[in-house]
Amino acid sequence: MTAQFHLAFGVRDLEEARAFYLDTIGCKQGRETASHIDFDMFGHHVVAHLVPVAPRATPGEFDGHDVPVPHFGVNLERGDWEQLAERLKRSRCRFREYPHARLVGQIGEHDTLFVYDPSGNSLEFKSFRNPSHVFATDAAHGAAPVAAREHVLRPRIEAVIHRVRGSVQEGLLSTGFLDSIGAMELVAAVQDELGLALADLELADLATVTTLAAAVAAAERAAAP
Repeated sequence: MTAQFHLAFGVRDLEEARAFYLDTIGCKQGRETASHIDFDMFGHHVVAHLVPVAPRATPGEFDGHDVPVPHFGVNLERGDWEQLAERLKRSRCRFREYPHARLVGQIGEHDTLFVYDPSGNSLEFKSFRNPSHVFATDAAHGAAPVAAREHVLRPRIEAVIHRVRGSVQEGLLSTGFLDSIGAMELVAAVQDELGLALADLELADLATVTTLAAAVAAAERAAAP
């Protein structure tokens, strides 16, 4: 029998968890009782347990990204990851990081996404460009370049756009995806998500996701001690 990973995690509501893991993530259901539900997550055994208070993640760091710890998920084949990413984009799930490429041009390059379940559990799903690099070390393949801050911030910003607007387009004001009121709502949401003051942003900074990410990175640098 193929080895399976097993994880038990806490949720605040079993019916809420059932809907998310079956309909949004695409798991299959196994056994259940009044206090837990088993899920088949891409062949792995994960169990949602009803608990009084679900654990909360704290920030960790990877490749310049602020990542929630703990988190869990699965490394998927390319087609499965792409299908999941599209399904999540069409849903009203709360992204932590919108689907994007990480470690581009480096050993371990992969596509990734972060979402929260309704109880606040953090999930990450990845697809490695070269599966043999999952456990490869930089020492064996040369030093890795440092990602630009705009590239690091972009998936966080796209996650906020998805939450505020229900979808993401590269063109924001330039295509009519946002009007002036929508732009104000988006800036406020990005400020809250990143804990960063963005009072000096101009409308030109919201023309596209690219210009917004660059403006936010500049504001972050200006605020640094």
